[in-house]
Amino acid sequence: MMRRALLAAIVASAAAGCLQIETRIKLHEDGSATITERLQFSKRLLDLSAQGGAVGNVASLLTKDAAVKRMNHMGKGVKLVSHRSREAEKGAKESIAVFKIPDIRDFRYVSPYLASANYPKHALLKCNMFPIYETTWYGRVAGQVAVTFYPATKERSRGRPKDWKPPKPPSPLDSQVLRDLRPVFRDLMNDFQVRLTFESYAPLRFRQYYRFRGMRAGTKEYDLLDFSDKDLDKYGYQFLANEEIMLELLRLKTGGANVVNHVSGHAANLTLPVFHPSGVPEIYFRPSQHFFDRNFKGKTLKFTTRQGGPRTANWKEVGYHPRSTKKP
Repeated sequence: MMRRALLAAIVASAAAGCLQIETRIKLHEDGSATITERLQFSKRLLDLSAQGGAVGNVASLLTKDAAVKRMNHMGKGVKLVSHRSREAEKGAKESIAVFKIPDIRDFRYVSPYLASANYPKHALLKCNMFPIYETTWYGRVAGQVAVTFYPATKERSRGRPKDWKPPKPPSPLDSQVLRDLRPVFRDLMNDFQVRLTFESYAPLRFRQYYRFRGMRAGTKEYDLLDFSDKDLDKYGYQFLANEEIMLELLRLKTGGANVVNHVSGHAANLTLPVFHPSGVPEIYFRPSQHFFDRNFKGKTLKFTTRQGGPRTANWKEVGYHPRSTKKP
């Protein structure tokens, strides 16, 4: 229900413009999480919705009842902490709903990995959190915890059938139709924004050589998705004005070569969209006292020889100390 409602809103915005969805998943030191969701509809979309028709009554998605329905699909134990609706700029209306879940490992949401294979079958995002007991060459550090976001459903890859043939490329006429639609779609996307952010209680780190925004500033947040009509491409022109990008988006090829090429440098270029086509790497940070007591106390951590070798977990060494200047 939650996925259908939000995806229906996105489809409606494409038909009438425009919507904004901002969701922040904030992990607390006790393992619980607060989910803050801001949902906004433009005046144009609301007016069209009020007339009925294919767009439907999108204003109903701003109500408390709609928030409760979405909550029922966010995972075990989720509760609605607060909800309010208010007027926004340019005649728009928005709602802000705050949810609380006792254990972030139970959290479920709409997946931002639009280029995943068979996305309609795997559109539900799952969060997992686990302790790391052994340092690895690719970036895990003993004594830290990891958070991952991945599709809640899985399927085995069957590979391509023997008689598989690549699909025929679009004809020049088909491509021209899409080219003619570009300015229309661009206009409908005016003021569009969608953002999904994870925030931890401690500074974040990732595997070796992986670059991310705020890495040198000890950031505690990481965008799984951040896209708006104001974003630029890597050449400094409007992202939605890039012809090759738009042709891929209008064909629903969100993992197309041009899209991926332009968003790949978002860590160093704040004007680019943040888009991870099919997933993100593990997110690491130091354990709070709660996580240390639950997962590490009395356990042997397998550090490398360079790190001093295996030893019993020590809170002062591996734990998160807010006033400390230790790097993550």
